[in-house]
Amino acid sequence: MKLKYFFSILFAGLLVSSCDEDGLDKLNPNGYISSEYYQNAEQLDKATNAVYAAFTGGNLYGRMMKYLSACRSDEHASGGPQLEVHNAKVLNGTYTNTEYTLTGPWEGWYRLIHRANAVIEFGPAIDDPELDPDIKALRIAEARFLRAFAYYYLVVYWGDVPLMTETAKAPEDEKPVTPESEIYSFLETEINAVIPVLKETYDANNTGRATQDAAQLLLARVLMHQGKYGDARTVLLNIYGSYSLTDNYSDNFREETEYNQESIFEIGFNGGQYNWGPDGNGNTANEKGHVMFQDVSPTSWRNLVPSDKLINDFERVSNGDAKDDPRLAETVIFKGETFGPNNEFTLTESDFGWFKYSPMYKLHPGGYYISSINYRNMRYAEVLIKLAECENEVGTPEDAIGYLNEIRNRPSVDMPDYPTTNYPCDSKDQIYRAIMHESLVEFSNELFRAVELARWRKNGKFSALNPEPIEYIATNPNKALLPIPSNETDNNSLID
Repeated sequence: MKLKYFFSILFAGLLVSSCDEDGLDKLNPNGYISSEYYQNAEQLDKATNAVYAAFTGGNLYGRMMKYLSACRSDEHASGGPQLEVHNAKVLNGTYTNTEYTLTGPWEGWYRLIHRANAVIEFGPAIDDPELDPDIKALRIAEARFLRAFAYYYLVVYWGDVPLMTETAKAPEDEKPVTPESEIYSFLETEINAVIPVLKETYDANNTGRATQDAAQLLLARVLMHQGKYGDARTVLLNIYGSYSLTDNYSDNFREETEYNQESIFEIGFNGGQYNWGPDGNGNTANEKGHVMFQDVSPTSWRNLVPSDKLINDFERVSNGDAKDDPRLAETVIFKGETFGPNNEFTLTESDFGWFKYSPMYKLHPGGYYISSINYRNMRYAEVLIKLAECENEVGTPEDAIGYLNEIRNRPSVDMPDYPTTNYPCDSKDQIYRAIMHESLVEFSNELFRAVELARWRKNGKFSALNPEPIEYIATNPNKALLPIPSNETDNNSLID
């Protein structure tokens, strides 16, 4: 999105080299321009894969999008003075629009959007007899899904944002912000258009690509964020029953059990390399490793740790609950506890830290560790908990409680059914309290909490029984949305 900056640098370079007029007509012989690149099936595949690959860059799920999600939630706390200042400011609410925790993800999402726009714009004109028309339509639909995915996160975190639906080719292609209501309308139209074109499933060579159900769950997220609970309920029921919860809760966060029966959409990592680059360049959808575990590891940097709020929210006998929630042990590890394939290691480096999404179940990740565990952005438990919320709004309380209990009845969890002594469900507010609790303990450290809080906040679901948990937003509601980052305001003349 830094159009002015990019083109001003290019223009300056032309002025400096003006004495060599022949040089002005030369193109990079080792590269392509967009109008020449999209010529065949292989190039369309690579271009589409490059959209997926943007997820793995350091600006998105390779690192910084994880920080943005973590620091806008109530499940993380600072691990100490080693937490980088720009992340600490987002965590405590003292940020400005210059923090890299904001500018990095913004740039990452718009880079992904630009790549998706290129596929959508140039893909239809490919004239290759080897290219199956259905595959061409599928790749373009995947790009439209990924573009919608990016705009969902942009509108949830920032509200009004520039809507780019074509590749930017000149400085004058910069856009003003589009009202968030129009962004949501765009998303509904786009996602509904691609659902019938996307595949229901893929073979083993194409795991990780967008499916119809991934698009439907994204649509449900979009609808619920607007308070359209009835419409979202209809969409979620289309997915309900097509997947099942894994017997073992931990299978959702381990490398050997990726793409399991609970998985709906994963962002793939192979752990082969990590060079701190922001863009996730590569020709495959599963190109890079990520270092977020290194950042939060109790055996390493420990920049962020589980918050007291999270730890105390888990049901435990010591708090008067019927039993200890087994998900705590799969989420948090405490000093003196053992880990590793045969529990041969003992945590001695810190008092406690994150265990979920950790390789500690199979090794001791001391020193620098590049993780290859896929990030499960969508799993079936989300369908259940969203159905519970929709039923609490437009359906029946009994059905809402039933969906929550499906999650709690997972064999490795096996928590008592709602209502419980500490979680009665006699009113809508009480059921919301159970929903908010179940969401927190089921999805902690899954980059899920910040968007859940944003939806409840936007739709007025916080109350005396369920208060706003982010203190700086409770005292200053203007911080419910983030400011547009400086890398956009400095280079886009249409945005103040």
